[in-house]
Amino acid sequence: MVDGDQVPPFGPLLRRSRLAAGLTQTELAAASGLSVRAISDMERGRTGRPQRRSVELLAGALAGGGGAAARGLVEAARAAGLTPEPGVPGDVAPACELPPDIPDFTAREQAVRRLAAALAAVGRRAAGTAPSGHGLTLIGGHPGAGKTALAVHAAHLSRSRFPDGQFFVELAPAGRPVHRPDDVVRRLLQSLGAAPDAGGGSLEEASARLRAVLARKRVLIVLDDAVSEGQIRCARPAVGESAVIATCRRRLSALAGAECIEVPVFGPEESLAFLARMLGEERIRAERADAARVARWCGHLPLALRIVGCRLLARPHWTMRTLVDEVLHDPRTRLRELRSGDLTVGAAMAAAFGVLDEQTRSALRRLAAERAPGFSPRSAAVTLGCSVARAHRIVGDLIDGHLVEVLEGPRPGDPRCVIPPVVRLFATGPAEPAGTGSVQRVV
Repeated sequence: MVDGDQVPPFGPLLRRSRLAAGLTQTELAAASGLSVRAISDMERGRTGRPQRRSVELLAGALAGGGGAAARGLVEAARAAGLTPEPGVPGDVAPACELPPDIPDFTAREQAVRRLAAALAAVGRRAAGTAPSGHGLTLIGGHPGAGKTALAVHAAHLSRSRFPDGQFFVELAPAGRPVHRPDDVVRRLLQSLGAAPDAGGGSLEEASARLRAVLARKRVLIVLDDAVSEGQIRCARPAVGESAVIATCRRRLSALAGAECIEVPVFGPEESLAFLARMLGEERIRAERADAARVARWCGHLPLALRIVGCRLLARPHWTMRTLVDEVLHDPRTRLRELRSGDLTVGAAMAAAFGVLDEQTRSALRRLAAERAPGFSPRSAAVTLGCSVARAHRIVGDLIDGHLVEVLEGPRPGDPRCVIPPVVRLFATGPAEPAGTGSVQRVV
């Protein structure tokens, strides 16, 4: 199709390549994820400079015929002033929008194995040998527990299973409005090179188009910090070999068939191992008792430990004893000290509180002010001056928001609950508007 160094214009070459492959515009649109109108405009020359991602999608759709036609498209695109990556189309590296993996990722072995198994099951689902509900994994846990770090780490480990790309969408970016479902769908379609027509359309139409694109591809989507089922449901594949991992501020129980993974805080030994990965084994071994006290005062929360490690790295003249005696010793100021650059525990807590309604936030503050180490819904009813049924609803909302832990209760139906240490610090401290500050959640 390419004679010597003479490269035909992109539009005619695209049309000849499509016809040589025996495809209609509709079939090529289905295979590439682009719209029929976009392909028609390119073939007629109405799109003078096709986007690089569009060229890659078209080349990938045509590569099955041996690659010659696809290679010609890339050459024509270069002649038009585009610079796709060199190499045979179809072998072009897929788009990867994941944040960098965490070099000092620690523990979470069981959760990583469960995520890997859930993602591996997607291929079996497509072959009809696994339940159709798989393909969506939800990650929940306390604010600052490292949900995003786990999702990103597992996504990087599974990149080879999803050769058509790995995409990341922050659903509740700091300082900006929470993304609506139609924002999520539009963002993903753009990343997939199949942006909605300028004329728009309903959420149902856009979601159906996204599902159609995902059904033909092997794509991994990470949705970070979901606050509602709708943000996830609109992007959930129906069939095929694409998958979604979603981290959640609260339990989202209305997504049937989803795999749910809870991320707890670190155990004492895991906390020390995490600090050792950041600061060095020798330093933690030499100051083990003080390091253990610091970890306990941080509630073994990965984000808090990350901040402590960052502060020690920034101040090499500090010791763990400095943190114990001069920085973190006062619980009234401890939360304020858990801040380093744009990492702040307070912002993570404020975001979690922002999911609650005002009555539930007020109830949590009252429960946290009690000196008792734990409570049951019945004792909470006494503290709050409300009915036991109302206390059950409030405690249930706090459990769903990962702000209260459930222990074994004295009798069925009346569980014993505790408020994690850092949550208690925030709840009993000065009121902070929900969602203030910024927090980098990959810890």
